[in-house]
Amino acid sequence: YDGGMGVVPIFMNFSAQSRSDVTQMTIESKLEKKRKNLLGAPSGKKMVVFVDDVNMPLVETYGAQAPVELLRQFMDFKGFYDRDKLFWKDIVDVLMFVGAAPPGG
Repeated sequence: YDGGMGVVPIFMNFSAQSRSDVTQMTIESKLEKKRKNLLGAPSGKKMVVFVDDVNMPLVETYGAQAPVELLRQFMDFKGFYDRDKLFWKDIVDVLMFVGAAPPGG
């Protein structure tokens, strides 16, 4: 549903059990393949991803939160690595917004 505005929305809520592979699969499932290494929103549309409670995933041993690092990678480099074939996939026409509660509620 795009509300007649040419926008494809994705809403995600993170929790302590959130995983980076599921996060990536959720985003990629709404994208279409433009070229071998290029994914994007459907033709003529933009995609808006909203992730709520981005502060919730468990912190790993070395201080990282894998789902958050995946979002950071997308925001910094505009893409993801393919998890099976390990090649870089550029992503276009996607905006990302996140929400987080302050520490301690």
